[in-house]
Formats: sequence, structure tokens, C-alpha cells
Amino acid sequence: MGFLTIRSIYTYWRPLSSPRLAVGGGAAALRQRGKPGGEEKSLSPTMSVDDWQHLTPSEVVPGRPFTDPAYLREDLRPMLVMAAALRRLLTDPLPEGPRPTLLWIPQTDRRQHRVAVANEGPLRAARDLAFVGFFGKKRPGIDATPLTAADDEMIQDFPAHPGILSYSSLELADGNWANLILTDPPEAQDEWRDSEKHAYAVRELAPRHYTVVRLYTGVFPQGLRSGRDPVLLRAKYYDFQRAEPWRAERALQP
Repeated sequence: MGFLTIRSIYTYWRPLSSPRLAVGGGAAALRQRGKPGGEEKSLSPTMSVDDWQHLTPSEVVPGRPFTDPAYLREDLRPMLVMAAALRRLLTDPLPEGPRPTLLWIPQTDRRQHRVAVANEGPLRAARDLAFVGFFGKKRPGIDATPLTAADDEMIQDFPAHPGILSYSSLELADGNWANLILTDPPEAQDEWRDSEKHAYAVRELAPRHYTVVRLYTGVFPQGLRSGRDPVLLRAKYYDFQRAEPWRAERALQP
């Protein structure tokens, strides 16, 4: 699966509608709220914040086609699918029991879609929700067992991070996975990223299991249930194909 491989313990059958593919809206509110995630933490102990390459809106890095900004619309589509599915889940009470609650959502093409809901209260509120979107290209033939084990541990750790509201994972047509994490407040991303289990997964497992990664941060203005389009703030790029990891970022809002 993706960066966190969620195992289902409950199946919730509910048809999904197709969301719109769009970007924009709510920029003024976002500037007041601030940029989700704060300062980026290094994926390698040898890298500092000064190692970031800053890309222009239309720049494609030579030799790194995964930085093409055309991927923005392609990556936005599965994020909207995951958000729409979560929105539909929130129209009814979720199953009783301890959190996180893990759900499978059926897809017509038999691809897997799994959702972990850790704290649904803020998900139902009419206020901005920060999100992270993760897209990793896995290495051919890689054994995903270490990722699965780390995933199990991090899911169990969600109650210690109440700002982590939900985690969705959607299988893509090429066999890779898209992930969507919703948080409130935005600073919860920093707290979770600094946790020992997550830091290990990022530092040790990501470079071993992925060749390249695209990471997005943004906000759902007035929450998921408002139906408003998400606003993407920043795209970050990681290349693990060489001994020394490479990374870059691109601002998506002025």
C-alpha cells in the first residue's frame, strides 16, 4: 500500500459519487490560518532545510520528470475521491467502538480504498481542515513487510495524537497508492512527524521502499462537509534513486 498500509477491521459498504477535479478558493482564509505542517523535517540526517531546491510554478527538473507540475491535476483526482468518500461516511454515525475505526470502501474496479477515522468530531465541524497528500512510486519487487509492520504500530499510536483526524489510502491503477491525512490544528502534522515511530518510517523506510515521492499540503476551507474545493498550498518532491536523497518544493499559492 502507501506510506501507511492500513489493514481493515471493519467493512462499510457505501456507493461513492465522482468528485469534481478542481483547485482554488479560500486563499484569504488560508493566509490567516497559516501554512499547514510548519517547517519541513529532514528525510535524511545529512540534509538540512538549506538543501531544498525551490521550483518555479512551471519548472520541470531535468532528469526528474516526476516534478512536472502537470502531475498536480493527476494527483488531485485521487485526493478528491478520498475526500468525497470520507464526506459520505460522515453523513451517518460511524460504528461504535474504540478509535481509530478502520473501514473498507468498495470500488467498482476492485482497487482497494481504506480509511482510518481517528477523531471524527472535528471532521464534522465547519472549520478549515489541513491535509497532507502522499504519492510514492514503490521500488520494483520490494518487500512491503517492514512498511506493514510500521503501519500497524503507527495506527495504534493515533490516540496519542488527537490532531490526526483521518487517514485514507487509495490503490491507483498503476499499483501504487495515494494517501490523504486530515489534521486539526495544522500543527498536529509537526507533532506526528516528530513522533519516534513516524520519524523512523520516514528516515529509514521511505528511501528503501520508494524511488520518488510527491507530497502536498493544503486546506479544505470550512471543512469537508462544506463541499468547497480544497486549496493546495505547497508541493514537495523527494528523489531516493541515488545515494544522496534530493528534494525540492514548489509554492502553489502566491
